[in-house]
Amino acid sequence: MVLVLAFVTASYSIPAPLAKAPPPLDASIPAASWSPGAIPAAGGFQDLTTRAPAPHRTNVWMMYDAKNLYVAFHAEQQGTPIVATQSTNDVGFGTDDFVGVGIDTSGNGSQAYFFETTPKGVRYEQASENARYRPQWQAAAAATADGWNAVLIIPLNVMRLRGGGSQTWRVNFIRNVAAPAEHYTWAYDGVMSDGPIGNAWPNVPDARFWPYWTGIAAGNAGGARPKPHLEVYGLESIGRDRNVFQQADGEFLRQGVRLAGADLTYPITNTINFVGTLSPDFSNVEIDQQTIAPQEFRRFLQEYRPFFAQGANFITTNTDNGTSGQLFYSPSVGPFDRGEKIEGTFGKQSFGIMNFRGFDQTTGNTFNDSAFGYQHALGDRTFTYWADGVLARHSTGGNDTSYEFGTKGRNLRSGLVWATNFATELNPLLPNGSGHNSDGFIDVHKPNYEVFLAYHDISPNYNPVDGIIPNSDLRGFVEALNFSGSVHGVKNYFLGANFDRFVDRSGAVHQADVNLTVNAAFRNGISLNGAGVNISELRSYSLADPAALHTTCNDSLLPRSYFSGYPSYFCGRTDTFNLAQIPIGYRDGTPTPIDVSLNFGQFGFGQLGAGDNGPDYLHLYTLSTSRPIGRIFSAGLELDGSFMRARSNGMFDSQWLRRVSIGALLGPNTNLTISLRSISGRGGFSPPGLNLAAAFHQRLRNGDEYFINLGTPAAPSTLNRVIFKYLFRFGGDAGT
Repeated sequence: MVLVLAFVTASYSIPAPLAKAPPPLDASIPAASWSPGAIPAAGGFQDLTTRAPAPHRTNVWMMYDAKNLYVAFHAEQQGTPIVATQSTNDVGFGTDDFVGVGIDTSGNGSQAYFFETTPKGVRYEQASENARYRPQWQAAAAATADGWNAVLIIPLNVMRLRGGGSQTWRVNFIRNVAAPAEHYTWAYDGVMSDGPIGNAWPNVPDARFWPYWTGIAAGNAGGARPKPHLEVYGLESIGRDRNVFQQADGEFLRQGVRLAGADLTYPITNTINFVGTLSPDFSNVEIDQQTIAPQEFRRFLQEYRPFFAQGANFITTNTDNGTSGQLFYSPSVGPFDRGEKIEGTFGKQSFGIMNFRGFDQTTGNTFNDSAFGYQHALGDRTFTYWADGVLARHSTGGNDTSYEFGTKGRNLRSGLVWATNFATELNPLLPNGSGHNSDGFIDVHKPNYEVFLAYHDISPNYNPVDGIIPNSDLRGFVEALNFSGSVHGVKNYFLGANFDRFVDRSGAVHQADVNLTVNAAFRNGISLNGAGVNISELRSYSLADPAALHTTCNDSLLPRSYFSGYPSYFCGRTDTFNLAQIPIGYRDGTPTPIDVSLNFGQFGFGQLGAGDNGPDYLHLYTLSTSRPIGRIFSAGLELDGSFMRARSNGMFDSQWLRRVSIGALLGPNTNLTISLRSISGRGGFSPPGLNLAAAFHQRLRNGDEYFINLGTPAAPSTLNRVIFKYLFRFGGDAGT
């Protein structure tokens, strides 16, 4: 075996060995089969969590042939328990030990993939271009005297490989050791980021730090060409609420049930796809995005629909928009009828262009919208430029056109990063018929600190119809200073200070924020997950002239908006949104985490009674935990409380959220979840109600899937419905 001793950097490269014969799916890793693929001893692993050499050694082999990529790991782990609680593929990622490989076939991060497996051979995978990436591949694992072994066999045609002769990929090997909640990486740079698995790690933007795997002759191989794939669903439902579905604004309304539909992906080249959908299913509310916590701005939600998920990063190409929002935000699009898209990469370019049509019954609006994106990026991301835009054609709201252009540069030696972006919205309803959003920043990013300065200029009521933006009518600077590292007794820490101050066109301060944050992971398993203080001021204006309504600015019934008061700025009022945050975690990143948090402060303008003219005192409490129960079951518990008391009149209100979930792992491709959630009281962010939801899912050997769902976890109360859905899959794998 090859002993790995030290991490590698982006300048390192190794030749890609061609397998003389396909190695077996044998976790004993027979030397005769794997010796040509041994990673040289010059490469090794760094503990990204502690920023120190990994305490457990990892040996790696990798090679390929005309059809597959082959990877093997020997993970030494003496003195640290091996954690392997999961038994169903793609369920519970991050709670167990795992090893994995990262592959960037584009060389610039636009098409990057991760494949991971646990000590039980349970598989997980991710792709930068599709959140629903679920190809079929193989893994095997077995315990050894000093740790465990794993073998991965990955078909080349589940990744997008450029055509042509000799190729160069960027590669990395990663490992999670769950008992101490630490992450190892073969490629390492001091500015690489760690974070919760599945949310912040493994991190695709870190692909610019991965070394090179060179001389790959797979682009013209027949087995490397992606396969067209067609997914056809059939759906049936019963129950009183069988035709109640969630709309774009989050409301649940009655809508005609779709019984069948299809999603098609057809490769035009190795790296460019045509994507189409007809009567897409809108019944699967797969992510519970319910919360009772009030907040200052609109929340960003996660997209899960296949048509929008595939190639999403090729449409939304501005990845540095910060607090300025984005031109295309697919969760703002409710149920739609059909769509077409072409997306992919060529050379250093990525692009996407799509059209979708539908009817929004919440507004009676028929829409026919198009969106596009383009980005050019060097392999080390030292220079990128992009353009994207949306042409929204709505029957009730008229036409809205928005587009943007931007560029970004990075100096790897000095750590200097800069970017600039300009966006325009054209809409007759806007002041002067148009609006803009321009911003730029300079940043010095070093391994232990970061200094950031940005300027934002957003015109009044700039708000792209298919996009999302937290606020408008702003001009001002943003400053940030961050420190990070590791010290005795602390695995890692992050200290952040952020400041901004924006004025509107009236000259008044529209928004001002001070944010102080502490993240720290201690060696005893306790962590601070964003402790600190947020001090915020936000100015609102009346939407009507109080004189015309024969009232005064003190009338609590006046309609008000924080978005903009342009052009008259009636009855300006500055409200506070202040919260101190104390979130504490224990054993986060393990199968048995416990998290508690306390938030308190004067948050928002009191709305409990007429004449209330001061901010509420707000207290938020959260307790959550999860853990396996035997080999099959797992349980999750959550308790949230929201308490508000008006400063002016002492009125009190509260809201409680209680959630219990049970999961059952019924096989490598079968699982069942049951969730019961209760929300009581009206002193919070969501309507009260009792919600029971259950979901059974099985993926068959031929790739087909079926689902049996009771209700939906995102509804405010239980939906009396049962949905049976069968997904027929032809050709290639899901999300490829």
